[in-house]
Amino acid sequence: MKKNKLLFFMLLILTVIMAACSEVDSKTEPEGTKTSDDKEFLIKVGHAASQDHFAQDSIEKFKEIVEGNSDGKIKVEIYPNGQLGGEREMIEAIQLGNLTMAFPSSAPLVSFSKSMALWDLPYLFKDHETAYKVLDGEVGQEILDSLSDKGIKGLVYWENGFRHLTNNKRPIESVSDMKGIKIRTLESPMQIGAWSATGANATPIAFTELYAALQQKTVDAQETPLSLMYAMKFFEVQNNLTLTGHLYSPWPVIISQKFYDGLTEDLQNVVMDAAIETRDYNRQLSLEDEAKSLDLLKAEGMAVVDLTEEHKKEFQDAMRTVYDDVKAEVGEEIYDKLMKEVGM
Repeated sequence: MKKNKLLFFMLLILTVIMAACSEVDSKTEPEGTKTSDDKEFLIKVGHAASQDHFAQDSIEKFKEIVEGNSDGKIKVEIYPNGQLGGEREMIEAIQLGNLTMAFPSSAPLVSFSKSMALWDLPYLFKDHETAYKVLDGEVGQEILDSLSDKGIKGLVYWENGFRHLTNNKRPIESVSDMKGIKIRTLESPMQIGAWSATGANATPIAFTELYAALQQKTVDAQETPLSLMYAMKFFEVQNNLTLTGHLYSPWPVIISQKFYDGLTEDLQNVVMDAAIETRDYNRQLSLEDEAKSLDLLKAEGMAVVDLTEEHKKEFQDAMRTVYDDVKAEVGEEIYDKLMKEVGM
């Protein structure tokens, strides 16, 4: 009898404990809470180009791939045309967690990683193929990885294109024509130095403010890839185009490190694979748009100067004076690796 009572009390205590545990579980994980397998994620992407530019087509391709390959677990929202601020502001927003992803010019990223200044070296790449080899190789990856301690994950490099010069003062046919020209540059000390070496008065202005600065004659000149010139309608406020090809401009694709680390491994792979697949798509769009944009700019009445080899060398010699400054800034090791890769 005593044994039966003892067994009864033990069962009663066990029942109470199990009920209590069940209650705690219900409080910590309410009904309807998603598990790690069915949690949904949102990628907010900002960029500074217009919706008519291939930047928009590129990020829409990324969205299509990510949402499809994640079975809807990752959604992508796109904010073009500088809606979320200039490129530096978007980078800072990624650090703060207010934005998930962007693909800015490399110049504003110099403030977050000194080695990004290497992509500001004038006349670094002789052609697209050399640029792709270096950017997709060991040096390119090392520079992307240098952002990680700033809360930024570098994925890949998309393409903005080779940059050229426009102005509304006079045709630029040689370095001597640059004297006194007020030019907007990228937000990079190295870019300011390079253009100052040509005799121009260089000043950095955020890209989102550039059209107004040209329209109001705050500056006389600017330099961007041909497709961006046309998409942003710079032909409305600039008369002369000089095909300098002075700089290849990559778009480092960056994402919040915290967001990326919070994804399961399979979803991380979805994001990375989409960035790579979009990279190839983006570069093809860039090549096609570059040729088309030159014809369109001519049709809009811009006078085009194609520099002779002699005068292009004048620009190269003047602007390459910043190479030693960049080497001192980023360090010999990474600088020498890059020079070896490009054959200098």
